Order: sequence, then structure tokens, then C-alpha cells
Amino acid sequence: MLEVITIALFAITCAVAIFRVEWAFALVVLLFPLKQALQASGIFLSYYALPNVIVVGVTTICLLREITSRGHPLRGYGSGAFWGTTAIYVWSVASLLWTPSYTAALEFVTTNVPYLLLYVFVGVGLIRDIQAARQFLRLFLWLSAIVAVVILVNPNFSSQSGRMGLNMGANMQSNPLAIGELGGIMIIVSALARPSLSGWMTNLVRVITFLLGVMLGLQSGSRGQMIFSVLLAILFVPVAKRMRNIAGYFGASIAMALIGVLVLLLSQYVLEGQGLKRWDADSVEQGVGIRVANVVDLLSVWATNPIAWIFGLGLNAFSSLGQVQQYQGYTHNIPTDILAELGLPAFVIFVAIWVQTFKVSKQLYISYREDDEYRSVSATLMALVVFEFLLANKQGMLWVTSNLFMWPLLLIRVQRYQTLTAASQIRDRSE
Repeated sequence: MLEVITIALFAITCAVAIFRVEWAFALVVLLFPLKQALQASGIFLSYYALPNVIVVGVTTICLLREITSRGHPLRGYGSGAFWGTTAIYVWSVASLLWTPSYTAALEFVTTNVPYLLLYVFVGVGLIRDIQAARQFLRLFLWLSAIVAVVILVNPNFSSQSGRMGLNMGANMQSNPLAIGELGGIMIIVSALARPSLSGWMTNLVRVITFLLGVMLGLQSGSRGQMIFSVLLAILFVPVAKRMRNIAGYFGASIAMALIGVLVLLLSQYVLEGQGLKRWDADSVEQGVGIRVANVVDLLSVWATNPIAWIFGLGLNAFSSLGQVQQYQGYTHNIPTDILAELGLPAFVIFVAIWVQTFKVSKQLYISYREDDEYRSVSATLMALVVFEFLLANKQGMLWVTSNLFMWPLLLIRVQRYQTLTAASQIRDRSE
């Protein structure tokens, strides 16, 4: 019965996503955790890439419909950050010519090209303005809650060493970080977004989605996802909601601080054994220490090679530094990877992308600070951008985490679309 519900949810979402951009973008955001839920049924476990093919096909059709049926379909799309992101990925492919880890790096590229196209090109193209972003957030509250329930009640998901994932046989488990990341996004969206001012039903869904997000984060053992999402949910309260007086600000701050207390209380009931041990100070310190050592190892080699300062050591060069580094696979710190493996020019472009994102965030906030609904939508998008950036400093590598660039590019496009549309309307009135 659970398999039927999961497949039906996927089928309905795909069918509607052909015609509605918010549904198509929801598929993009939910892809990895939804894919794991689908793999709990036999056919999707046997055909591992089938959900990817379906989602890419459906979202591409939706994007093409948008391009052909609406005026100015790509307005705001080709920002400087977009072309900078493209340049970084193109240069990373060029670096295959001199990387000492050619075989592993090439596999990363060829395996993840579809995800790059989905997140950076298709995903960003789907959400053009603040209205579409609002519709997505409203839909996400419902869909993510359903996906979370499907994962949490499915007996095929089990915990290994305190990390929940799909049992794929032969001691293999699906990626728990994807589940934890979904939980983090659910926490941020439910805490900050007010995509509808329609009353108790929306607020009830927000509470349910928040609690389910906490459950996913704790069960998956995703420490960074939980810490960052709760922290951002608290810090972005004044950005998302107008504080009319000091009492209102402190009241909201206290309410959000209770989120952290609630998470701690839930952890005592949700986690046990290895799951609870992952949150010990020693365990957290060990995880941080491994990542710091990886960064030091890679930067030490890069610093002694002046040619690499410009051209980089080559994509995934870290895995060639020794057996320990080969086992780690990559540093789990994308900014460091870009600096050392792609060189200073690529790193400057990377920094410029985030500088532009910061400037655009300020402009978007100023544009909607007097509108309670759109202000919360803008703040939620900003928090998601920061969330993905923080995660990029503790997990993933360039080609594995291309969704890192999706959120800032989407935020920039929303703001540029508004600015360019306003300028176009002024020109039309003056002619």
C-alpha cells in the first residue's frame, strides 16, 4: 500500500509539473529524497536512474512550455553570476587535461552532468518572479510533508551507525545527507515562509512540516543540516517578519529560541544508541577535525606549486594526495576545492557570485519589506541560499553539489526579473 501511495504521489506530481512551474521546481528540490522513497519499491530500485530521467524530462517540457507561451521567458536569466557559474564548470572540465586524478574526476563529471543541467539551467529557468517563488513555497510545505511521512513510516528505511537511509542490500545504504538536507529545508521554509495569509490551515501545515523536518534531520544523523537550519530559522526572523516594536522583536526571538529547545527535547525521544552518540562533542569534534585536515592537506600542496595558483591542481586532485585522501574522495569543502583545484581566477569568480548574491538580497529585501507576504518569501529564499553555502563548507564537491548554485542564481533571477520588468513598463509608458 505504501509503495502505491509513493508511486501515485510521484506520478501525480509529474503530471501536474508539465503544466505548472511551481510543481516542476518542487520536483527539482525533492528529487533525491523522493528518489530514495521510490527506490523502496522494486522497479525503481532495479532501474536506479529512472526517476532522474523522468524528472529531467518533465521539468524540461515545463520549461519549454514557459519559453514558448509567455512573453520575455528568459528575462533575468543570464546574470553575471549565471555566466560565472558556467565558466567555473567549463574550466573544471578543461582541468581534466592536467589533473592527477583523471579517472575519478572524469567519472564525477560524466555522472553528474544531468544534475548540473537540471539544477543550474532548468531549475533556475522555472522560477522567474516572486509570485512563482511564493507559489512554490506554499506547495513545498504540503509535498515535503508527504514525502517525509512516506520516508519515516517506510520499514525499508533503517538506521546504520545512527544514520537513516534506504536499505539497498549487501550492507549498502542510500545517502542520508539528502534526507537531512530535505529536513533542513523544511525547517527553514516552515519557520520563515508565509506564502499565504489565509489563517489557521497554513499555520497548521507549517507546524507539521517543521516537526517532520526535525524528525528527518535527527533520524538521518545530519548534524550540520540540523544546526544550520535551526540557526538560520532563528536569525532570519527579523528579516522575514516586520517587528513593529521592541516587544515584538523579543517575543519573536524567544519563540524562535524555543525551536532549539524543542529540537533538543525531540532528540531525546527520536534518537538512541549510535544516533545519539553522533551528537556527542567528541564525535562532532572528530568530524570537524577530518575536514580541517583535508583542507590543510590540499592547500599545502597548492601553495607550493606556483603554476597551480593560476591554473589549479586539476579537478579532484585531492584524491591523488595519498591513500587517506583517496578514501575521503574530496575535501568536503567546495570553496577550498575551487581555489586549489581550479586556481585563483576561478575562485575570484566564485567570490564574485556570492558578492552579487549579497547585493541582490539587499535589493530584494528593500523592494518587499513593506509587504508581509512577499517579505517572508524573500527572506526564505535568502536563508536557503545561506543554508546551501554553509553545507558546501562541510560536504560535497563541485560536481556532486551543483544545487549549491541553484538558489543564489534563482534569487538573482527573481530580483533581476522584477527590475527589468519595471524598467520595461516605464519605457512603454513613456513611448
